[in-house]
This record gives sequence, C-alpha cells and structure tokens, in this order.
Amino acid sequence: MKKGIALLLTVMMVISILTGCSNKTNTDPAGGEQTDAQSTTGSNTSNDNTASDEVVKLVYVVPGDAPKDLERGLKNVNDKLLADGVGVQIELQYIAWDAWDQKLNIMLSTGEEFDMFHVMNDRVSLANYASRGALADLTDLINQYGSAIKEKNPESAMKSGQVGGKQYGIPAYWVESALNHQASIRTDILKKYNLEVPATFEELTSAYETVMKNWEGNQKPYFPMCGTEQVGGYFFNSDNNYVLYDKIFYVNQDGNVKNYFETDAFKESCNKAHLWYEKGLINPDVLTTTKDQMDNQLNSGDWLVHAGTIGDITGIKKNYPDITTDDFVWLDYDTKTPEIRPYGTRNMQAVPLSSKHPEAAVKFINWLYLNQDNFDLFLYGTEGTDYKKLDDRNYEAITDASSGAAPYSFPTWMIGNINFEYTSAVAPKITNDHLYKLDDTAVEGVASKFTFDGSKLQTQLADVNTIIASNIAPMASGVVDYDSYIEEALKLLKEAGIDDLVAEFSKQLGENQ
Repeated sequence: MKKGIALLLTVMMVISILTGCSNKTNTDPAGGEQTDAQSTTGSNTSNDNTASDEVVKLVYVVPGDAPKDLERGLKNVNDKLLADGVGVQIELQYIAWDAWDQKLNIMLSTGEEFDMFHVMNDRVSLANYASRGALADLTDLINQYGSAIKEKNPESAMKSGQVGGKQYGIPAYWVESALNHQASIRTDILKKYNLEVPATFEELTSAYETVMKNWEGNQKPYFPMCGTEQVGGYFFNSDNNYVLYDKIFYVNQDGNVKNYFETDAFKESCNKAHLWYEKGLINPDVLTTTKDQMDNQLNSGDWLVHAGTIGDITGIKKNYPDITTDDFVWLDYDTKTPEIRPYGTRNMQAVPLSSKHPEAAVKFINWLYLNQDNFDLFLYGTEGTDYKKLDDRNYEAITDASSGAAPYSFPTWMIGNINFEYTSAVAPKITNDHLYKLDDTAVEGVASKFTFDGSKLQTQLADVNTIIASNIAPMASGVVDYDSYIEEALKLLKEAGIDDLVAEFSKQLGENQ
C-alpha cells in the first residue's frame, strides 16, 4: 500500500457516508431524527410465474431513509420481477441510521421474521452475526439459484461472504478496495490561499495551518473525523505493507499477524494526529463529534482534506457555487508501491435464520445481476424520471427540488456491482477514476480471501472493543499523547484478551491458506 495519506474506507459523500467513519462518504441516506423503522410495500401482484407456482414476499431491511417515491420505484421493480417469473416481490424496510444497530439486533435476537438485511463489514462484521447463530447458510442456495451472483463476483468477493467455509453473505462488489493510502484534497481551497498541492505530510501540515489561520468559511475546516470511531489507521502513518482488519489485527504482506496497537504504524498515527490536534487542525470536540455532524461538514464544503472520497458535490455547491468536479486531487505520497487489495468487498447482504424463504434473497440478487436493465431499474429507477444516461457510462440523477435527491433510487454502495455501475456526473473525477475502475497494478492482500470467525472469543472481542473506545480512540484522535497513555492501554487490552484474539486470527488465517 502506498505511504502517507489514506482513505478510511469507512466512508461516504459516495461513498461515503456509512459505516461509522468510513470511506463511503455522501452516498448513504441521511439518518435524520427517525428512530422507528419505516416500511413501504411494492406491488401486491400475486400472479404466478415460478416453477413452484408461488410468489413470495422478500422483506429487505436497510439503513437510512426511504426515497420520496419508493412505492412507484418498487412497483416497477416488482412488475418486472413478476414478468420475468422470478417468484419474488420485494419490500424495503428502512431503519434510521441512529437506530440501525440497536433495532437490527433486536430483530435478530427476537427472531422477528424478515428475509434479508445489509451488512457493513467495517461496522458490524458478517462473522459477528454468524457467531451469534443469526444467519442462514446460503451455500447450497447460491449453487442452485445464484449463477449470475457467482459470475459477476470474483473469488475474493465471494470469500468475503464466507465464515468457516459457509456462504453467509452475498457480496456487493461495488468498488475497487485498493485505495487505503490516499485522500481527497480541495484544489479550489489551495488556489484561494495561493498554495501548491502538498508533496509530503509536512507540506500538508504547513498548508493546512495557513488555510486554518486565514479561513473565511462559515465553520472552521477541521479534519473530518468521528473521534469515537478512530483507531489510527492509514491516514497518519507511512507503513505501506499492511492491512488493518476488524480494527485490531495488523496483517502485513509477509503474513505476519500482530496486535495493531503494538506496532510502529499505530504509534506514528497517534503522534501525527496529536500534532494536528495541538495545531488546531482537529476539532477540540472530536470525541463527541457524530457521523451526522461529520457528514454535514463535508456537505457544507468547509474542509480542506478528507481521508475518503466524495460522491456528490451538489451540497458543497450551495456554499461554494463555483466548485467543479475537477477541483479535487489525490494526495498520494508513494506512487511506486502497488496498492494492497484488503478484501473482495465489505458490503454484502445476509439472510436471517428467521426467514421462511431464504431462497428469495438469492433469487432476487441473481436477477439483479443478470443484466443491465434489471440492475438499472432497482438501483437507478426509471430512465427519464429518476435519472438520465450520459456519455462514457456516466449518469445524472434527476433530483427533486425539495429533497435534492432522485424521486427513487437505491444506494449502489449497498448492493451494486462494478460490472454494471454508472459513474456520477456530480462526483469528483478522482472518485470515478479510482473507485469505479479496477486497479490492474493492485495486489491481493494476504488475508483478502479470509473472514475471521470470532464465535469462540465473543467475550474477548466485546471487552477489547470496549477498551478501544475508551482508551485507544482518544490517542488515535490526537486528543491525548501516545507516550503518556499507551502503556496503560496495552495493559488493559491484554487483560481483555487481545493476545487470544491475535493468536486465533493467525491460526485461522494459516488454516485458510
């Protein structure tokens, strides 16, 4: 991987905004104030076009808010599903972002009946759900009904949906993952303050100080960060030879597995973050900054550099009307070392054990990946009403004046596939070039086809994550200095069982090779 600046893939205006602080910035639906699930049902047509003479309802549970014209969009999808004889009618049930984890956990633990839900592996891993015995094994069903799923997903993506050799997840192979060591920087801001694109971290720090000192925006352009989500990672360190898994496991290309918090990479990340915190480049209230607050900052345009990608500049244009999709460049301080592809995908769909029709999810996603027409109808909506196609596989959403969004659409980061996706006319060109084109020079990570099964160590996982939130995040966010706090943090992590977790991860990885 490349040295220096990193993506928190973890995160997005694309792709932006999901998964804690991830690289899926600006494509997640906003969480809003809603705390209860919303549901909208599509067509109730029950015509029989399946070999089994049965049409079943597929209840698909996802995070975010429903689009304004969901009923029309799903009716069109369901009509085509019926005409194609799939035997499935889909219903979408939305849960607000701020209630997602809690509500979904209740649904799974109580055995509430539904049929499919979205998994963000960097938020709550597939292995976590599988270890609770909450998921249906889809191995045989995908072999029976999933030919298009297997055709459109590489082995690494399919492996990302496996735990213990069983296929629990249907991958969304929607993005090139080998991008962790880059970040987006605003060239319009640099030009305003007569600054060149920085070529080193030191130059970036100096430029950032100049921007902060002379800033004329509505709010200070603090480095976008959700403090409670931080474990350091790629942005603030120059190690180009590792992947961080589950916010715990450091795996380099030599196959060595380490406690990440004992590595030089973590130390460097903490020290550089603390430097920025002391210089006033990181929000003094970073530990209480929420994901919604970070997303609002990104949408406002009051920022200089973001360790992620931006998927839509429409919000930024409200405060910066002259900005264009050309006003962003990568910060990448090592263009010689190949990027490491850490996984096949982090986004996927899973089927709860409570589903009475687990085959419906497989049939629906297989239909989705059969052809461009099916994909477009579910993801983008109706051409001419919800979107219009442009040249070079580019598209433009036809947005509603009141909401600023298409009347109907579904997030590509959630269930998309790079073989079918269009690039957005309102996304920075660097986003389209890097996220939606496969990197032929990238190399597969040692653990890219492996998913850790922590079912035997649930107590240790829970305790370690508690210590990460309480003792690691303040260091990784730069709020406290590394040297003063690392010894106590490592002591608590070891008492919580991190060595057992590292040993088990290493053991399973070795058995998977």
